[in-house]
Amino acid sequence: MNEIFNNLLLTIVILSGYTFLVSILNVFSFAKPKPLFPKKQNLLSIIVPCRNEEENINNCVDSILAQDYKNIELLLIDDNSTDNTWNIIKNLSKSHKNIHSFKGKPLPKNWAGKNWACDQAVKRSSGDFLLFIDADTTLTEYAVSSGLKQLEEDKIEFLTLVPKRKFFNFTDYLIWIMVSWFIFSWIPFYVARKIPYSLLAAGFGQFLLFNKEAYAKIGGHEHIKGLVLDDFELARSIKNFGFSSSVMDGTSLVETNGYKTSLESVDGHAKSIFATFRYNILLFLVAFFGLLILFYVPFLNVFSFLFGYEIESFYLLLSLSSIAFVFMSILLSSKAFSISLLSSFIYPIAMIVLLFSGYRSFLSSFDGELEWKGRSTPSTGLRKIYSIIFAPFIFINWVYKKIR
Repeated sequence: MNEIFNNLLLTIVILSGYTFLVSILNVFSFAKPKPLFPKKQNLLSIIVPCRNEEENINNCVDSILAQDYKNIELLLIDDNSTDNTWNIIKNLSKSHKNIHSFKGKPLPKNWAGKNWACDQAVKRSSGDFLLFIDADTTLTEYAVSSGLKQLEEDKIEFLTLVPKRKFFNFTDYLIWIMVSWFIFSWIPFYVARKIPYSLLAAGFGQFLLFNKEAYAKIGGHEHIKGLVLDDFELARSIKNFGFSSSVMDGTSLVETNGYKTSLESVDGHAKSIFATFRYNILLFLVAFFGLLILFYVPFLNVFSFLFGYEIESFYLLLSLSSIAFVFMSILLSSKAFSISLLSSFIYPIAMIVLLFSGYRSFLSSFDGELEWKGRSTPSTGLRKIYSIIFAPFIFINWVYKKIR
């Protein structure tokens, strides 16, 4: 038993040490795009899918119109909104000749809503480059020119920028601490740029900039039509097809709104977490329980020691080392993503919140009970098979939905 526990702690230290090492490496490779103008000023098509975005779309469009790069066309597609979004974007297109707005067609079977909207917009675009941004995003005036310059200078086909996130509730803040840690402390950006390995790919829907030819060759949004996590899936497709790409620090160029309420934050992230694993149950469970062990076994050892239980000094040293590695890696990832450095001191709480959102994502995906903007997430169709195994957890999930 001691040998098993010894190996477990060694594994924990190795993994936490890996996150710290990757974070150190990324400090030197996670660069900001240069605020320079591209030599060639090709037409850029900016595509903004809009579903129930009446509160956000004006700010988004204003920031696009203020860009110092002027050779753009802006395509606004209303993704069957139930609020006043369509009237707003229709009036915007009447006021600006380079803005084109149109209503999306009804959602076909086996398509995710955002993918369908983007696919329709691309077919109407004329640019040599495509930039997809979310409707709750705003850009600084040189964001577009800096992105295009980076594509030109680095000779890459795809660029995504990490946005600065604006928080409206503490739950969203906690979850974003861990999201930033997963990306910054597990993906070595320099290595990811050099090798076509899709597991090292990352994308942020607030800024996805493509060479249009490369986008077409990977099959565009049609290639990932039924997948919810469109930004990561497009980044993976770019890698799989052998195109070069880059993830860069856009926190001074791109800002996005977080979820307005804690409940929205839990469910908003839940729609993506299980999708990250492409609904692979085994991979999800390994990651879920692996994170529980990685984060909390070292603390369990330390607290046992503090409360008078006899803990071997070697085990205590391994536990403290693991805690220190994770603490430092979260400190570095928070700094990189423009999050308060106090995040490092509350990461055990942040992980609990993220795991709960992940648990919601996992169980709700069985029958599409998780809704977002009036649409259900894709169902794995396996709930009947797993209902007995996960009965206690499904009951907790049902209680949560009743009291929320």
